[in-house]
Amino acid sequence: MLAPYDPRLPSGPPLAVPTAEHRLGTNDLGQDVLSHVIHGARGALIVAVVVALISTALSWMVGLAAGFLRPVEAPLMALCDLLLALPSIPLYLLIATLVGPSRRNLILMLALLSWPGFARVVRSIVIQARSAPHVEAARCLGATDARIVYHHLLPSTLNVLPTKLILTVRFAVFAEATLAFLGLAQSGTVSWGTMLSQAFSDPLLFSRPVWPWLVLPPCLAIMALILATTWLSSGLDSSQGVIG
Repeated sequence: MLAPYDPRLPSGPPLAVPTAEHRLGTNDLGQDVLSHVIHGARGALIVAVVVALISTALSWMVGLAAGFLRPVEAPLMALCDLLLALPSIPLYLLIATLVGPSRRNLILMLALLSWPGFARVVRSIVIQARSAPHVEAARCLGATDARIVYHHLLPSTLNVLPTKLILTVRFAVFAEATLAFLGLAQSGTVSWGTMLSQAFSDPLLFSRPVWPWLVLPPCLAIMALILATTWLSSGLDSSQGVIG
């Protein structure tokens, strides 16, 4: 609804500077740059929000289990250490080679690589909460493990979930743009990283007056979204006393 043109179709002369018809100019295929930026925002937010939801759910469940169930604490923390040691870009290169690049594979990879760090935070909160006097009193009164988790441990971890969601959105936006810039996006995908990759793909474009208009809009869009999430997480940290 907001984009003036279809970003996948030519809508003007190639490499045109900004005009009334094309507010940010056109790329080498004659496609509207403003439409690319708007559609790229949708793609970046879809990936970031889905990754944040999956990652937060995984980190919350694993951290809760590792903090409360001592027999599984060591294996789960070893799994966290293993995932934290895996480099994201070579791993996605491997996945793209085996099954092909796609948005689904990108979401799954980013979600699986972004939960271990926060799982440790949830685990430390649960370990501290399970030794609190009111939890010990509930256990002495015969409360079941399920009741202790639901009524005492679970509420102590909820205040950190919004910060985790926002920080994961920031991570996913930057990671998606980086991988798309490196050419690891699905063919035909409209994203800010793909726009930057196309702008830097041909050295002859550097001397054209339209080149800054191919680079600045996606760069500023990425910076604006990352700064917005950073300020939002800082505001939550200040109001809740949470260390993000």
